[in-house]
Amino acid sequence: MLFLLNEQIVDVTIPEIHLSKRWKVLGCGDPSSMRAREALEFVARVVSAHVKDCVPLEVSLVEDLAALIIAKTGANAALFPVTDGKVGEARLTILPETILASLRERHAHEGLVPDLKEIWPLAA
Repeated sequence: MLFLLNEQIVDVTIPEIHLSKRWKVLGCGDPSSMRAREALEFVARVVSAHVKDCVPLEVSLVEDLAALIIAKTGANAALFPVTDGKVGEARLTILPETILASLRERHAHEGLVPDLKEIWPLAA
């Protein structure tokens, strides 16, 4: 399943199984007892720490965070807006797989990251 986290698109095969194998490494605690809000707060803390340290999220970490969000919310896209170095409240949506595939293809061939201003107003 393709997933968009801010400007990064990853492919997470069978998100629930991915999460069951990686939740200990991720450090989120047992996801089976988490509520959606708790999962989003965890992801926001991780994104915030990376923004604060000016460190990009590694692909494997984005896959793990995506698996958590998918498992807990069913969304395939999440925006954690960054304003003045602070991460705001998450916005979630479900985008058609064809759009995500097109964005990923465009990034792979042209090096263009998804333009969030184009995506999120349409997704809201």
